[in-house]
Amino acid sequence: MIHVCFGLHDKTGRYSKFTGTTILSVFENTNSDVTAHILHDNTLTQENRDKFIYLAGRYGQIVKFYNVEKLCAEKLAEIISLAPDSVKYGFTVGALYRLLITQLLPKDIDKIIYLDSDIVVNLDINELWQINLDNKILAAVPEILSYKTIEAMKSFFRMCKDGIVKYEDYFNSGVVVMNLNNLRNAEKVLMDGFSFMVRTPFYSEYPDQNILNYCFSTNALKLPTKFNRYAQYVRLDKEAISKKIYHYAGGSFGVGLGLDMNDPLNRLWMDYFTKSPWFDSATFGRLYDGITQIHLEQKKSLRNFSAKMSGK
Repeated sequence: MIHVCFGLHDKTGRYSKFTGTTILSVFENTNSDVTAHILHDNTLTQENRDKFIYLAGRYGQIVKFYNVEKLCAEKLAEIISLAPDSVKYGFTVGALYRLLITQLLPKDIDKIIYLDSDIVVNLDINELWQINLDNKILAAVPEILSYKTIEAMKSFFRMCKDGIVKYEDYFNSGVVVMNLNNLRNAEKVLMDGFSFMVRTPFYSEYPDQNILNYCFSTNALKLPTKFNRYAQYVRLDKEAISKKIYHYAGGSFGVGLGLDMNDPLNRLWMDYFTKSPWFDSATFGRLYDGITQIHLEQKKSLRNFSAKMSGK
């Protein structure tokens, strides 16, 4: 059995479709048995819960739910009370749920793959699962493999610039294989990392990622980029879509996920999304509204440009 895990905070009820699309991409590309573990809070609606259950049943797979607000109420309250103001950096409390994995998952699960929800798994997840961790606590893709040089990384990762973590060791936490037995023995180290983040809020631009790097960057197996390939670099390098895990990190407009279906990565995500229970008539309406808004903004921009150039 392959175990994959997700953290979900869905304040509007519209984020579950991204987690669902990632899960579907896992199911779609493997013949292995998979259990998807969803670490959620009270924002998960019954409707979205039912869709996750339906999705797993359709592929003959398993989904399990863990309400962190009920199962880890005291620890979660402690984390939230100490947490830096990560919201202003574009993160939600759901990003921190992975820090509670060892307390939520059954003790008989000794390994798990954690995935962010802005990801498409366009390969057999068993390929990642079979990697031997060699007694490391976790495995992840180093950021330097995407940025290619230390100079390119300097403006993004202050923790590296200040010498807390070496550039070559700093990894992205969007795709992480975790050795849960070793991680359970390192819970104090993990909480020490969280305390460090609280004392140094200027490192909180990537709160969950920086905590994991502070604790385990020297005890992490380095994975190749095929297991966490940034969408923006696929576009820049004009790569053809292949058997990789694609990470749509960042905003839209050419960096993350957009509506332009001429873009192969946008089309790839949409191919999976349209197979999910979240693709319905309401989706068409929202897509139409989004495209219409883009069209109106372009017309407004052209009118403004025309007015400024008039008579010149």
